[in-house]
Amino acid sequence: MRPITKIMLGIIAVGGLLQSVGFGLLLWPSREFTRFYLQQVVWLRPTMIGLTGLVALVFLIMLLVAIFRRSTAQSLILAGEDGDLTLDKSAIENTVAKAVVAQHFAKSVAVAVSIRKKQVARMRIEAFSGNSKDLKAEAKQIEETARQKLQACLGIPVKHVRVHLLPATKVKAKTARVI
Repeated sequence: MRPITKIMLGIIAVGGLLQSVGFGLLLWPSREFTRFYLQQVVWLRPTMIGLTGLVALVFLIMLLVAIFRRSTAQSLILAGEDGDLTLDKSAIENTVAKAVVAQHFAKSVAVAVSIRKKQVARMRIEAFSGNSKDLKAEAKQIEETARQKLQACLGIPVKHVRVHLLPATKVKAKTARVI
């Protein structure tokens, strides 16, 4: 998660907690807080209304995401004349990784796949290239290899492929450990 996202979520969470505490104190019969509230009503009421609006907005967004976000699956189901074929997510990732290693000068290939019921929605490929020149062109070739492999082997469409390619000089050398 990005740091700015963490900061924004933290601010929203603190606002929601303050709003909950303030609302609870308003409902709880406490003379001290009631007296404080009546003295500070000029700024406290708009603050509480604003925090309530923020909490309502957050929960509305959560509800919309829950309703409209397409769900992902852990396996892909391919229907055929002889029956259904179920492919596990790790099998698809392994197939693509082996195809990339076989056709390109790449090391440490890691593939992450996001699956929907009938298609591969997203694929992220991370690898270290032995070729330190023209990484962009090689990334395009790796993307095309991944698309072709899934289309040829499984006959399934891929909506989005993202390739993150680094030169092999960025690989951390494993040092020998003497015991």
